[in-house]
Amino acid sequence: MKNRMFSAKLSLGVCIFFAVVLAAALVGFPAFFRWFYVDYHHLNPANALVQQNVRTVIGAFYACAPFAGAALYMLIRLLLNILKNDVFILSNVRYLRYISWCCWAVALATGIAGVFYVPLAIIAVSMAVVGTLLRVVKNVVHAAVALREENELTI
Repeated sequence: MKNRMFSAKLSLGVCIFFAVVLAAALVGFPAFFRWFYVDYHHLNPANALVQQNVRTVIGAFYACAPFAGAALYMLIRLLLNILKNDVFILSNVRYLRYISWCCWAVALATGIAGVFYVPLAIIAVSMAVVGTLLRVVKNVVHAAVALREENELTI
């Protein structure tokens, strides 16, 4: 019990940290990526392919950011429920469902962008796998909720 609560608190802290990182990235990502991709690697910024790759990655980032923010919000809500010992409840099933949809939305956005910048296709496949895994976990939790509700009706 003690380890489970510590793990949930640690996970909550990590989610809050990444929410702050996401908020900072909304402002600083374009400049950071241009510096990292062009200047750090000593690429010619006038090259059309370099410009296209920078636009593609930055566009994909901003297309995915709302879904990442929504997923972090729902994950934080899920962890707060777990800390209150409300594990097998319908709202947690709903959070897991929405988080999986967010993963699939990111997979779609990065998959489309991956046509223009291939490394984004790796992110697309990864997010599709995570979205699928979350659907399985959601189905397990939903079955547990149904079982718990059935047991509560039994005298």
